Amino acid sequence: MLGEFGGLGLPIESHTWLERGNWGYRSFASLADLNAAYVNLLSQLRINAGEGLAAAIYTQTTDVEVEVNGVMTYDRAVVKLSPQAVAANKRIYEPPPIVTDVLPAADRTPRSWRYTLEAPSSSGWMSPSFDDSAWKTGESGFGARDTRFARVGTEWKTSEIWLRTAFDLSSTSFTNPQLRVFHDEDATVYINGQLAAEVPGSNSGYAFVPLTDAARAALRQGRNIIAVHVKQTRGGQFIDLGIVDVRER
Repeated sequence: MLGEFGGLGLPIESHTWLERGNWGYRSFASLADLNAAYVNLLSQLRINAGEGLAAAIYTQTTDVEVEVNGVMTYDRAVVKLSPQAVAANKRIYEPPPIVTDVLPAADRTPRSWRYTLEAPSSSGWMSPSFDDSAWKTGESGFGARDTRFARVGTEWKTSEIWLRTAFDLSSTSFTNPQLRVFHDEDATVYINGQLAAEVPGSNSGYAFVPLTDAARAALRQGRNIIAVHVKQTRGGQFIDLGIVDVRER
């Protein structure tokens, strides 16, 4: 059971308990951005249901004092979520998808990665042909050991890290391949040299991110390379990722 998810914050002028200094777990500047984030959260929730999640509680029904995480404002005068966004709730009651590990993340099966803490000399560091033999070797995940909820196999405490690992595929007949990524903070991911995803900011657990069309097309039978660049600025520090395939029943 997920005891709390959401926390999408947006203060609405003239409808807050506190005019300045209010906050949300994630802050947005517009209703459109907040609604898009809500729909994405619901899609994440469905995938987690496919992995065994039985229940989840959204934060929260209304803004409360300094928090602006509500579906409604503090005075109940404005509903922030649109009917179209709320309609995404219906999918939660459909049969959950089948989620299959393609490349397990470290919380399931730690693996060996090549890594460097200095910027690579070649702009093609993410390509399959790049020679990473001079890089260090470490076990996933990478980060500061006091990062909440993180399974750290190799300590990383500098401002940037570059990583690569090889994995084999017997087939590329995937339905909906997605990254399963825990990033703190900004991460850029490549598969066989093709941009797979850019995930800014941080999260406090594994999120699902659909592969780009280019990255999906780049997957091939046999040997594949996944490469990651991460920038760290403050707070927790961690990177780990894998790939799953999400198939509707």
